[in-house]
Amino acid sequence: MTGKYKVITLCGSTRFKEQFFEAQKRLTLAGNIVISVGLFGHSGDDEVWTEGTKEMLDDMHKRKIDMADAIYVINVGGYIGSSTRSEIEYARATGKEVMYLEEPGSAAELSEAERRVAAQSARMKEVRRALRQAQDGLAALEARQADIRTLEQYLTTNWQDDYEADERGAISKAVDRSILGQDSLYNLLEEIDELNK
Repeated sequence: MTGKYKVITLCGSTRFKEQFFEAQKRLTLAGNIVISVGLFGHSGDDEVWTEGTKEMLDDMHKRKIDMADAIYVINVGGYIGSSTRSEIEYARATGKEVMYLEEPGSAAELSEAERRVAAQSARMKEVRRALRQAQDGLAALEARQADIRTLEQYLTTNWQDDYEADERGAISKAVDRSILGQDSLYNLLEEIDELNK
């Protein structure tokens, strides 16, 4: 306990990113201090898989369990992977309360196929969410077509003159001159062109 607040560390597969956020919010609103993971390796945080990082994060998560009164296991569809299982064992060995998103009895009764389906369903939700974000981004880009055409025209008309003026010091340093960076506008337009292919 920290003051009157129970400290809870979230554990579970990082493929369940959305469920981690939901549990963090719900447990916090219920008056708990919630400690979560720092990175979601199975949900796109590729830094986790660099040499030595996963081991460091696993050890760090045990220290987070040390700081807690309890752990809360995000076991969507009853899924508990080997890392989470070791965290549960560690929590029990150090006298921590172990709570679950789903009743643990159901996890033991799940077949391998059911665990696989639950895990892949969670993965599909994450991909669908990423797709929606990508579609929103493309819609926003589509809405900027007039700006893109103006930038294309600027590159072929006045950009070189403005670049040379900047080289001579004729453009104030107080002005945002990022468009005059070497190839910055050209590269941006190339990237947009690649998206439209």
